[in-house]
Amino acid sequence: MLFDTHAHLDDRRFDPDREALLARLPEQGIGLLMNPGCDLPSSRAAASLALAHPWIYAAVGSHPDAADQMGEDVLDAYRQLVQENPKVKAIGEIGLDYHYEDVPWQQQILCFRAQMALARELDLPVIVHEREAHEDALEILAEFPQVTGHWQRRKYRSRIGWQCRSHGSST
Repeated sequence: MLFDTHAHLDDRRFDPDREALLARLPEQGIGLLMNPGCDLPSSRAAASLALAHPWIYAAVGSHPDAADQMGEDVLDAYRQLVQENPKVKAIGEIGLDYHYEDVPWQQQILCFRAQMALARELDLPVIVHEREAHEDALEILAEFPQVTGHWQRRKYRSRIGWQCRSHGSST
């Protein structure tokens, strides 16, 4: 049995055949699946999808590209999703992405710290997205030693003692 730890099945590209795809996954050996959100709407969708399928779990959070949408109201909504839905098991996909800087890095840092604090408060692991922001990400992660999680950067995992997943471009 495989556990897909990072699938965005709530993405609109799956709208035409989502249920057919979901029905095939167990036949392909996928026994468990984590579906992270990237903003509040996708986090709500991930949580709903998890409730509808016993082998799917959800993470809620704002991706760096959505950091400009973060506020106390969004954090409160994530907190409520966690408290009301036992299938929400992590905060994510959160982090820093300086590649395009569609959202200023300062805003990304504020958003990342706020969500790390939420993970600490709720005693949940995090799913971290990071690109071209290694040292800033490490600095923030070091501020929250009680929080664990998954980070895609193999090179840095030993510095924080976390697991690492590979999606083809790990360094």
